Amino acid sequence: MIHDLERAGASQAVTERLDLGAQKASEKDGPNSGPNKDSGPNKDSGPNKNDGPNKNSGPNKNSGPNKNSGPNKDEDQGTGPDLVLWLHRALTIAATMGLVVSTRGIWQAHVLTRPWLALIITFAYLTMLGAAIGALTARGHRVLAKLDLVVLGTAIVIKAIASWPMISGIRKLSVDEGMLMDAASRGLAEGRNPYTSTWPQIDPGLPTQLMDGRTVFDFGYPPLGVEIGAVVQRIFPSLTGIVLVAWLAILATALFVFFVAPVPLRPIATLGVLGLGTFTAYADNAYPSVIALPFLCFALWNWPSIGRGGKLGWPGIGRAVALGAACSIHQLGWFLALFLVIGLIVLRLRELSLTATFLLLLRYGGTALAVFAVSSLPFAIKSPHDWLTGVFEPLLQHAVPHGQGLVGITHYIIGGSGALDFYGRATIALLVALLITFALHLPKLGPAIAVLPWTIFMVSTRSQDGYWLLTMPLWLVALVTTSRADFADAFRIPRSRKVGAAVTAALFLPAAVCFGIAVASPQPLNLRVGTPIVAGASITELTVEVTNRSGEPVTPHFAVATGVTIAEFWTIRTGPQTLPAGATETYVLLPKEKTFKIPPVDPAFLRVVSDAPQTLSSTRLIG
Repeated sequence: MIHDLERAGASQAVTERLDLGAQKASEKDGPNSGPNKDSGPNKDSGPNKNDGPNKNSGPNKNSGPNKNSGPNKDEDQGTGPDLVLWLHRALTIAATMGLVVSTRGIWQAHVLTRPWLALIITFAYLTMLGAAIGALTARGHRVLAKLDLVVLGTAIVIKAIASWPMISGIRKLSVDEGMLMDAASRGLAEGRNPYTSTWPQIDPGLPTQLMDGRTVFDFGYPPLGVEIGAVVQRIFPSLTGIVLVAWLAILATALFVFFVAPVPLRPIATLGVLGLGTFTAYADNAYPSVIALPFLCFALWNWPSIGRGGKLGWPGIGRAVALGAACSIHQLGWFLALFLVIGLIVLRLRELSLTATFLLLLRYGGTALAVFAVSSLPFAIKSPHDWLTGVFEPLLQHAVPHGQGLVGITHYIIGGSGALDFYGRATIALLVALLITFALHLPKLGPAIAVLPWTIFMVSTRSQDGYWLLTMPLWLVALVTTSRADFADAFRIPRSRKVGAAVTAALFLPAAVCFGIAVASPQPLNLRVGTPIVAGASITELTVEVTNRSGEPVTPHFAVATGVTIAEFWTIRTGPQTLPAGATETYVLLPKEKTFKIPPVDPAFLRVVSDAPQTLSSTRLIG
């Protein structure tokens, strides 16, 4: 049977498979249960036509699949429609279990100062226990669907209580992204241009350090997020408006994923977005990518249907507006936009002419660009250079290496490289390879659009897991609203399997070569520390003999790292600004404060970076 995809919010293949099983299993609720009302417009099934022999609970146990009519026998065996019911039950229990994550800490934070909030958490615990009992004993999907709503509501209550200290300002923002977003939105609420402002009062150990020795104290994102934050700040001046916006975005994302999913899969919205606690710290610190999440989810929702039959329609326009809004909040949306445009071109070329496809995508992309332009227009007019610099800053700035990606081989294992810029080149080459591969293999890779754009950050110089971790709700949207069947009719270039495999492998060769060069290039500077280093002791200066072993002059910037990041640079008291190729010089370095304490146990490293060329050199001080 064919379901209305726009109403059900799921692809035909996923919805039919899950809702058909949900309908059949729910008929065990009683003789008058009728068709499964929770599964969408599944009205053409009539009375249970396949239920004939299945109503006899006698010894007809081996007459075919799903014929054992005992009340729970099929369910226990996990066959037929009862498998769907069993999986629904398991997801409801998993979502309930996810509510426990960090909840005790929330209770402890309030029980002495705001005991009435702690009492609400106590009732939430009782609700969890009741939901678990209900999930284990429910006879059908309708009961489980109601329980899923209760669990979602409980998760929202818990997160609302958890977020209040940050929203109210009782607790302060602790990361530079949130501090900059807060300062920019407050400034905009007072009439100041965020792109012409800087906030050097932020703890210098938090902001991003650059390869040329500078520190980022300015606003480097598209403006829509702080525009929304400024409006909320004006309405609620006593609150931290941008944190409230981030939390509303998280809750909106959870609600959206919940209601677009087929009924049996709805618990994954509660578990994945709210239950695991993954996004709590990001929302507390008002990461701009969190604010973009609900717009990205809407843009991705059932995206293969965009432009079907050559008509964009209101649903397509709505998705384009959402994509434009997401791109106007954070640069991560730009990468998803590239894959959406490529995917829609390949999908529509099978049914439309090249000209019609071009005009369709022009309307789609033009709508998204119009949203971006409207949100940026005031700043582009008043200060075009500052606006352009700010919007593109994260992509163009040469930040010091950091993150959980492959750059860790250079940063933490080898300790240096004379060709860090090749990580950036590998990122660009990988993006191009993925886009072409996505187009060539859309029937297979179409559902993976929610993951593919972010894999490029695993080879970038800044390869923090947060770049893709914050997009995980998109995985859920892709799971519940698309399937490989949606891409079966995509345009294909005729080719043999061997040729296709060879072309695909060749596409990724440039990225692999660039990555290999970055890893294999030795660090340019040899470092000999002359100052005695004692664990737990304090030093007022650091003397280092530096030899440039490379064939190019290097302008070094020094930092003592006691953690995974290069936090802040030391001042050069004596020593040349640029060290010529083959030269050896002695540098005397001063910390930002009068003294610097060497960790008593943890290791400490002297890290030296340069921007042109981009290099990293290291030596272990202690540990």
